[in-house]
This record gives sequence, structure tokens and C-alpha cells, in this order.
Amino acid sequence: MHIALIYMASGFSRRFGGNKLLAPLAGIPLYRHGFDHLQDAARRIESALSCSCRLYVVCQYDEILSWCRAHDAIAVKNAAAGEGMAASVRLGVEASAAADAWAFFAADQPFLSDETISDFVVQYAQSGCGIGCAVSGSRRGSPAIFSHVYKDELLALQGDKGGRAILEKYKDDLWSFTMPEGELCDIDTRDDWEAAERQLEKKRLD
Repeated sequence: MHIALIYMASGFSRRFGGNKLLAPLAGIPLYRHGFDHLQDAARRIESALSCSCRLYVVCQYDEILSWCRAHDAIAVKNAAAGEGMAASVRLGVEASAAADAWAFFAADQPFLSDETISDFVVQYAQSGCGIGCAVSGSRRGSPAIFSHVYKDELLALQGDKGGRAILEKYKDDLWSFTMPEGELCDIDTRDDWEAAERQLEKKRLD
């Protein structure tokens, strides 16, 4: 079995006022936080499921692609980032076409830990369902994981739509995973970034 972890890092950061993925959070570019967690999670998943698990980074920024490629990820250039999220989904699936399942992660969630990621993927694999998604409070959606059964539907997505429509369409094949509170925090604005800095500093001091 091969599981592909698709790291989507193609956004334009319009609400942030600059490329947030390169903005230093606790001294490390934002995208690196999630990248490191996913690489660690891939090793955990391989051990738990005795499978192959690889990280694929879909991104429009050459600086990020070069760094990720040099650190053992498969880097996929997104020249269609202006279309929206669907382009990242399609490119990730195309780059890992032989995978048995695709798990999608956003590059602006630095608090999503490697333990939580691996628990999410491993428990999905054990659930018997074809689709899995994260739940935190009233929020449901990303990260999400899809079996190969949904390959054609993932490749058919268009525009600024991720896999949410597929989640809604196949609720009878949907498994949900409750995420620890706070791990799905997105960095969208400068205020979000400042709050994340304070949280990381508090964690460091504790």
C-alpha cells in the first residue's frame, strides 16, 4: 500500500499582505513547520501500517520547491495556482497516480502535529471507509483523505474547490477524526501570525 501526503502550498496570501509561507514563525518559515511535521508523520505511518508513505509538495514558488526537493520530498510545480485549490489537488493526485490513498494538508496550519497527522491517517486506514476528514468543534473538512476509488472525482475538480463537494456527496462512506483543540489554527492574517508567535513562545517557555 502507498499513501501520498499532499502538502498544498500554492496560495497567494492576499489577506496576509505578502507571501505568508515564507514569513518566519518562531524563526522558521511558515511552510517549514507543516513540512517537518508531515515528514515525521510519514515515518510513523510507514511503521504503523507497514506501508509506503511519501510527501508530495504542490507549490507555485520555486524557492519553496527547491528546498522541499532537497529535503526528500517530491516537489510539484503549480503553474495554475490562479485557478484555485482544485489545481493543487489535481497536480498532487497526478504526481502520485499509483497511490492507494491521498491525504491533503494545508501549508498554513503550523500547529498540526506529526502525532495527530499519523493518528489521522492510521485510524482512517483501519476505519474501512473510503473518505476521512478532520473535525474540530463545528468545523469539518481539511485535512481530508480519499481512497483510490475517488481518483477520477478528485481529478475532475475545478476552480477554487477542494474535496468538500466529494465529502458531502458520499457521507455514507465518510469517517471523521476529532482533532485536538487548536491544531487546525490557520495563519491567514497578520493578527493570526502574531497570535501564533505568542502561542509558540508560551509553549517554548512552558
